[in-house]
Amino acid sequence: MSAKSRMGGLGKLSDFGKTSKTQAQPETVVVEEPKAEQVAAPPPEPTPQPAPQKQADDKGKLVPINIKITRRQHEWLNDMARTVRENNSEPVPPNERVFPQHLIGAAIDLLQASDMDWSQIKNVEELRNVLNL
Repeated sequence: MSAKSRMGGLGKLSDFGKTSKTQAQPETVVVEEPKAEQVAAPPPEPTPQPAPQKQADDKGKLVPINIKITRRQHEWLNDMARTVRENNSEPVPPNERVFPQHLIGAAIDLLQASDMDWSQIKNVEELRNVLNL
């Protein structure tokens, strides 16, 4: 069996990737600079838009985070999210289904709404004590 019959007459494998000697020369492109008379006036300043509201940020773009939780916490989050999804008697659209990330987001909202003095919290143990956990 010859190499020619195995490769269908394509030649040696080492020949692939080599450039041919008859490459086309790149064309020269001439760019003309605009004359002073042709230069357009700068565009007017954009009109200031009202600042976005806080509610728009809450519903805004989701960003991924990397957190480490215990296996028990992970299982609990999955179980609770499944329980909430099963509470619905009718199908829920995908964008309204509850998953562990939504429970974590709700927990963050609870922490934000708490009336604790965050400047006094020095570690996780103190946070747990303030929250009576």
